[in-house]
Amino acid sequence: MHTLWVTLLTTGLSVILAACSPPGSDPTKVDLADLVGLWNSSEKMGPKTDVVYTRVSSDGAIIEYDFDGDDVDQGLNCYQIDSGHIRQLQGNRFLVTADMHAIEQFEVELELLDAGNALKIYFIDSNDIDADNDRTETYKSQIWTRESDATMLDKEPSCQQR
Repeated sequence: MHTLWVTLLTTGLSVILAACSPPGSDPTKVDLADLVGLWNSSEKMGPKTDVVYTRVSSDGAIIEYDFDGDDVDQGLNCYQIDSGHIRQLQGNRFLVTADMHAIEQFEVELELLDAGNALKIYFIDSNDIDADNDRTETYKSQIWTRESDATMLDKEPSCQQR
């Protein structure tokens, strides 16, 4: 009797989980359209947080807003604004071209989390940064969260205006 209950419970839970999961919800199936919007791309640097937001548009344009007055940058109460571009290479692999980082082109693999409200970014060592002759490994990952108010930075001051 105990085995029957375990089997029924297991089967019931499987059916409930399958019913609650969106169809075709493979988190590695990421298209450019999934990235459109404003993301909180802040990074922890020890006990401090580097406050950064990244906006992705439908044509692949990227705008990065790095708050200059946070504990990491310790600058003015404004945003350093840089731009770039993202394009899909294949599957969940994308190429980012940016003037905001030391390496101007880099590859990432993306995974959607929390029904598209979070994005896990795997930075691929395609430039062999660690000089180990392996250009396919992940050297860093980061999780971004989608901002519900995509206009929140529209009136924030740019450091270039000062």
